[in-house]
Amino acid sequence: MEKDIKAIVPAESEAAPKKKRSVTSIILGIAIGLIFIGGGVFAAVIILAGQRTISTGNASVTTDLIHITANMPGYLERFSIYSGMNVEAGQTLGWIQDGESFRSPVDGIVVRTSASEGQQIRPMESLAAIADINNLHIQANIYESDIQDIRLGQPVSVTLDGVRGQTFAGYVRYISRITELELVGGAIMVQTGTFRRITKTVPVEIVVTDDVDLSLFLGTNARVSIPVLD
Repeated sequence: MEKDIKAIVPAESEAAPKKKRSVTSIILGIAIGLIFIGGGVFAAVIILAGQRTISTGNASVTTDLIHITANMPGYLERFSIYSGMNVEAGQTLGWIQDGESFRSPVDGIVVRTSASEGQQIRPMESLAAIADINNLHIQANIYESDIQDIRLGQPVSVTLDGVRGQTFAGYVRYISRITELELVGGAIMVQTGTFRRITKTVPVEIVVTDDVDLSLFLGTNARVSIPVLD
């Protein structure tokens, strides 16, 4: 009996290491797999983090403003338009007694009136301003240090303060060659002979390609995000 017992014990002791090695191999394989998977995820995170974007909240919904003016002095016999009124290209807006009539040159929205029927008007006096609804876009003012990375046709993501929780696609249509400060008549500031350096912005026009009626948000704030292309 003692021989039988001694013969069995070595057999069990040899089998145990094999089982341990098998478990160790499985654990090692899982660990290596996780390293590869984790490495791939980490690499993906690095790639995503490496995508630089130019973002600004210095943006708004805008368009061209058309000013209605008179070419001659006279008595404004008819002028029935009002702020917020929709007008069509070619629509008669009013006329001077025994003189010229005024027509809208574009489809648009009357955003300001500064005249009324019965009023005496002067040549080149602005009677109204009309927003061209066929040229609605986002104007984003980009820092001069970033403007070198902006290209025509570059894709843009746009959010509107008037629309919560939605992002709209667009693209860069126009890049101004002059800064916003100069457009509004700004000048370099000098105090007591010391030059003050001011970071300026350059206007960039962005067309929204998604289906949204920008005429409902004319003048409201927007935010843009522009991925930098290689």
